[in-house]
Amino acid sequence: MKIALHRPNFSKWIERITWQDILGIIIGSLIAAAGIQCILVPASLLTGGVTGLAILLRYSTGIEIGLWVLLLNIPIFLAGYRFISRRFTIYSLVGVLSLAGFLHLLKYFPFLIGDPLLSALLGGALSGLGSGIIFRSKASSGGTDIIAIIVKRLWGFNIGQTSLVVNLLVVGLLALISDISLAMYSAIAIFVSSQLIDQVEAGLGITETTFIISPHYEEIAHAILHNLNRGCTYLPAQGAFSGQSEMLILVTVGRMQLPRLKEMVLAIDESAFMIVTNSIEVYGRGFKARAAEY
Repeated sequence: MKIALHRPNFSKWIERITWQDILGIIIGSLIAAAGIQCILVPASLLTGGVTGLAILLRYSTGIEIGLWVLLLNIPIFLAGYRFISRRFTIYSLVGVLSLAGFLHLLKYFPFLIGDPLLSALLGGALSGLGSGIIFRSKASSGGTDIIAIIVKRLWGFNIGQTSLVVNLLVVGLLALISDISLAMYSAIAIFVSSQLIDQVEAGLGITETTFIISPHYEEIAHAILHNLNRGCTYLPAQGAFSGQSEMLILVTVGRMQLPRLKEMVLAIDESAFMIVTNSIEVYGRGFKARAAEY
């Protein structure tokens, strides 16, 4: 079967900065800051990642959380600049600045529940909801997300593994300098937050396998390879009704990358046919190492 090749036009796909994404980042930052500053901090609890470390430093030094968020993220952004795209950098800067600003404003509105378990549940839920909206807007609030990208590029560990290590370190520090019960309640808040992030953003640690059929398959494959930094595979196909020979693209991405993949494909061909399926486990380059044999 012979497939006709067309000269690709790679100029169709560019990363666009939209006001909808910016609005989503700001709203997500407001919700996350409310969960952290209004609920978790009055209960002396932590959230995960660099923001959790900022809360811990606030307990130790008295310096505002928002200021610590900015200070801790400066070296992280400098280190991660070469590993992240221009739009992700701009969006994440908006996320960091918005989060720091709202953390400062909301310190005047504490909401002390009195029950540390309820504080952990509600504070973690709001923090996760806000962070999920930020991720869904193709950004991050800085910190662990950028560290995870650097670690993944240099040593191959996935985002979930890096986030888990950072969160365990933060909770461990709280247990050492404060109270073990507060550390356990903080761990509950972090767990609830991570679950909400997965639900809102559609699951950061789970992969999605996508089948794409389009006459512009070369442009789409080029965008996947060079803009998304993912591999893809051509599969020859033939329409049962039309009998027409076509080329199908098979690509597997993390759920964090799925909104960007759909945006790219539809920007190149708005009538492209896509099938997105959940992949329970994916092994190979860019994903998990080969599973142990028992």
